[in-house]
Amino acid sequence: MICPHCERSLLLKERPGRVCSKCGRRYALDPKTNSLRLSDARIKRLVEKLTDGGQLTISVNQLWAAAARTTQKAGKSIAGGIGCAVLGVPVAVALIAAGVSIGGAAVVLVVLGALLLVFVVGAVVSTVSDRRALNESTLSTFRTSLLTDWKQIYGSLPPGVIEHYTAPAVQQPEGAHVALLCHDKSIAAFLIANEIPQRYGVAVATEIQQLPDAVPVIVLHDASPAGCQLPLRTRAALPGRRVVDAGLPPRAVMNAKGAVAVRRPKPAPDLIGRLRDSGTLTEAELAWLAKGWTVLLIAVPPVRLIAAVVRAVERVGATTDPDRRRAEAVGFLTWPGESGR
Repeated sequence: MICPHCERSLLLKERPGRVCSKCGRRYALDPKTNSLRLSDARIKRLVEKLTDGGQLTISVNQLWAAAARTTQKAGKSIAGGIGCAVLGVPVAVALIAAGVSIGGAAVVLVVLGALLLVFVVGAVVSTVSDRRALNESTLSTFRTSLLTDWKQIYGSLPPGVIEHYTAPAVQQPEGAHVALLCHDKSIAAFLIANEIPQRYGVAVATEIQQLPDAVPVIVLHDASPAGCQLPLRTRAALPGRRVVDAGLPPRAVMNAKGAVAVRRPKPAPDLIGRLRDSGTLTEAELAWLAKGWTVLLIAVPPVRLIAAVVRAVERVGATTDPDRRRAEAVGFLTWPGESGR
């Protein structure tokens, strides 16, 4: 790795205890000793990209999502699955062929060959499926590294990164004409830190009971069963109020290149049933959600998320817009291509 202080290349033996043997200075993250293979230099590059060159402020959780996604893309490979198939399939076919040709008691060879073939197919499918899944358990380790090791070395979080626990959970500027509800406190903190409430007259809240009276409500959520239920719950709690589902809708991410999901326990069938009864999701979306897939809102590139929120606020604020109902039906958030930020 490259020392973040003297910028000289270091072998593992040349950096014991996260101390550079060339300049004698300590650094925060060693790619050989953390699960996301992060270094100080990589964190700084990610922050530069996610903050759009310092124009935005992001949360620790958003930084984790980007780090985990890029690490997953770089580290996962289907090579293991291909190797299993290359070795296992011929052996399985040979066993089956031998058993069929010999006949009689050799039927056991057919059974063994069939079992081996099933195992190989399962291994390949599992490998490909796992490439789409973020390891959500790395979040707590990442937060600890950044909030302890990084701050010990540099005195504070990287410029442009905030810890959402220190930010207000709700902000209601005077004269707000639109409210935005988002259960994810790190996203609420992200919007508040980037002055969305003041610049666009938006009250930002993390709970339904925090919403101001009378104004229309925009709902932001994960592409998850609970997330997709949040607009329905909000409409039920605020009868007569205009409630706009701005996403993240499952259809925007379930087949999108680059949208890496978290695999969670399968939701209760009655929750999927309530979502089906609402008529807001397709059967393909319901089937995807029923498998436990989730794409987190924190994984949406910050520039893209800000743009979607601004677009939603402006659209909802223009009450005479003829496309309003269509926008409410399809949401505002989509997933960018691989080149999107």
